[in-house]
Amino acid sequence: MTTQVSAAGWRKMAAQALFGAVAGAGGMFAVMALMVGGDGPDWVPSQIILVGVGLIYVLMGLFVGLGTLAPRLFGQRLLNVADADEIVEERSHMGGSALSCLALGAALMLFAEAAAADASGGAGLVSPATAFWILMFVLAGFTGVSLWMWKTFDELWRQLTVEVSAIMGSVLMTIGIVWGGAAAAGLAAGPQPLDLVSLAFGTMLLACFVAVGRRGMMAPR
Repeated sequence: MTTQVSAAGWRKMAAQALFGAVAGAGGMFAVMALMVGGDGPDWVPSQIILVGVGLIYVLMGLFVGLGTLAPRLFGQRLLNVADADEIVEERSHMGGSALSCLALGAALMLFAEAAAADASGGAGLVSPATAFWILMFVLAGFTGVSLWMWKTFDELWRQLTVEVSAIMGSVLMTIGIVWGGAAAAGLAAGPQPLDLVSLAFGTMLLACFVAVGRRGMMAPR
């Protein structure tokens, strides 16, 4: 029985990974075709990378949001949970996380679009300054949701949050020292401003996966 459950769990995780990869690749292709195609602005790698990071947050928010709204129809299939009842128990946390990821991802993509349009001398959806302040507003809301969730976390989730912060800080410090030092020595090109934004939010994602994986919480359920 245990072997059968384990095999079913791995099949579920493989299906989720395949679906996520297809959705990510398809979403990135569609977004870039819409933004880059036609008479749109010329994009540089740092802007495209920021769009990609933002898209990951948007897709995460969509998946978790759909799973939270319809635990039995989508949640227990899309998310790595034991059953729909687990989603119902954590609905407030998962709903807050989904909304935060959606808003943050959209703000990052808007910022990249505004920067690309401005660099090409055209008009974007909003100006870079407006996009920046939208991102700051969303980030403040993201921080507020995180503080609210911290108050309701149990000891395990508080430890995970601390571990994520520690991993993120260590990675950012290492990359900052190596990249900044190499650029100062003339051995590499220095980071563009948008690279720093992508690096921060991308590292946060990486730190979350590492911290959760170290505790075995990514194993199929």
